[in-house]
Amino acid sequence: MEENVTTIELPKKRPTFLTVLCILSLIGSGGLGLIYSAYQYVTFDTTYTTEMEKMETAMDQFNDADIDSGFLYNSVQNNIIRLKATAENLDLITGANCLFAIISLIGVFMMFKLKKNGFYVYTFANLFWLLVPLALIDFDAMLTNTMIGAGFTVLFVILYAVNLKHME
Repeated sequence: MEENVTTIELPKKRPTFLTVLCILSLIGSGGLGLIYSAYQYVTFDTTYTTEMEKMETAMDQFNDADIDSGFLYNSVQNNIIRLKATAENLDLITGANCLFAIISLIGVFMMFKLKKNGFYVYTFANLFWLLVPLALIDFDAMLTNTMIGAGFTVLFVILYAVNLKHME
């Protein structure tokens, strides 16, 4: 007697940890990355003048006190460099940030759908996204901020890499 056995493949279940990672990346790339870049672009003209005045006032106070080094002095000096460079390259910086945020979101969506290629798209977008401020603003002025961002990027890439086994 011959038996016919039919197997039914159930769709893969997405691990809860991967779901949480994707939601956090959605918030980071979409909420903070894309929306903040657009917000900065729209409001930059109004905030630039007041921020620059604050930084110049702080530099005057440092100069009056004969302070020409230290963490706060360097921070204010780097903020002035950052503001001036951002004003010069606002369109390019905003465009690059929005582009990499969208590519990153595409990668997150693909990983949410358990597609392994999403990991590579996400990794590519986020690694190049880190280079935007270094290349378009100033390497020394943005190094600390970029290192903090790099820490989160490396953490999330590692956490996604651990979940690659669940993707096809």
